[in-house]
Amino acid sequence: MLNNTMVESEQKLIIASASQNLDTKNERVIHRFLPMLVAENITRIAEYESGRVIPRVDLWNCVGMRIDKAFMAQNRYTSRRDFSTSLLVDKYTILEELGIPNQGRDIIRDDDDATKTWFEHKIRRLLSSSAIYIDSVGVNICDTCGYMQSVDSSSVDSCTVCKGNCFHSEKKEVLMVDIPKDRESLIKDRIILPKNTKHIRSFFDQLPPRMMISKVREYGLLLDSIGLEGYVLDPKIGVALMPELVAEKYKLPELTLTQGAAVATNAIPYTSILTSGFRHTYLLLPKIPITSLEEAKNIGLSFVARYLPLILMTYNNDITPDQLKAARREYARITWKIDTIISSLQSEKEQSVNLTPEDRQMLAEIIKDFSEYKIRVGQEKLGKFFKAQGRRYAEEMRHKGYYLNPTDIDILEGIIKLFYR
Repeated sequence: MLNNTMVESEQKLIIASASQNLDTKNERVIHRFLPMLVAENITRIAEYESGRVIPRVDLWNCVGMRIDKAFMAQNRYTSRRDFSTSLLVDKYTILEELGIPNQGRDIIRDDDDATKTWFEHKIRRLLSSSAIYIDSVGVNICDTCGYMQSVDSSSVDSCTVCKGNCFHSEKKEVLMVDIPKDRESLIKDRIILPKNTKHIRSFFDQLPPRMMISKVREYGLLLDSIGLEGYVLDPKIGVALMPELVAEKYKLPELTLTQGAAVATNAIPYTSILTSGFRHTYLLLPKIPITSLEEAKNIGLSFVARYLPLILMTYNNDITPDQLKAARREYARITWKIDTIISSLQSEKEQSVNLTPEDRQMLAEIIKDFSEYKIRVGQEKLGKFFKAQGRRYAEEMRHKGYYLNPTDIDILEGIIKLFYR
């Protein structure tokens, strides 16, 4: 892993936003891993272009209502953290199958002791600066299970915990954050993709003037130290703060996060409001048709893990099954062309051309580049190879008394290419 000085001066990390640590062992679906696959592929390209190793940082949201329910539904683990760890082990097994190595990754979870300590200091700083504050407000309490659903100024149809639909209002001391009137400031110059952000802006316009960011749950970052006993920090605030933790840890001036467009809206506003000291931008990804890992293997893991994550950034809307099929056909055409080039370079026709040892070495390098999908480099070397062959044959013809002008040499280069079509 790079040292912090190098990261600060030369690197801008691209990482996946914190993903929910849900059960993927039984589902074995790949769409949950797409943000990580996108970040990994872009990082590989950046490494190739720069010639430097770039850190891999994985963020995981291990706190939340859905994870609470999953924990209560199982009886194998008595420790909530052990349960979360088991889910992560399953995820990294799947990621390994998708071509993402497990070794050398910096795994940051919102239920780590170190992360929670950082959160505690950050919350106290936010309180002291009045970016967040404690206030006595009316909240909706579920009559059936007693869950504190929301501030009573917002409409509520059913309880998140028990699905009950009867509520009463009580005054409670809770943690609040104000949402700026200028909603455009929450995403201005932050969304790299998609180009069409109308739906995101529409969602932000509907946010209330202020939000309650404390919850009553058994698991999470306790807020006892700021006088809110029995409360934990709203999980989406922890997710929103994690990019700053990464920027601080690696001394980054800028951080780009990949995330599904549908869920990104939950954290982006709060990252913009509550973090500072670094620039954060987003690649928001469309949904793909639900695809299991077994289906992905049949389609081709190379397509799913390497090609699909990159073309996602060319779509503004969710990908339909027909569009996914079209992408697979295009990928098949690309790989066919590459395979044809490799086969042509290795064929007996090329061996019949009078090649020097240096020529054969260059061809071996070109074949290796194409086989590793280093297309641009392979094309550049192939172009140089043709030019070198053209010049060599032009020189031989000059020695035999022929006059060749630059146009003749270009034509000769073209003739040489015919032997390598």
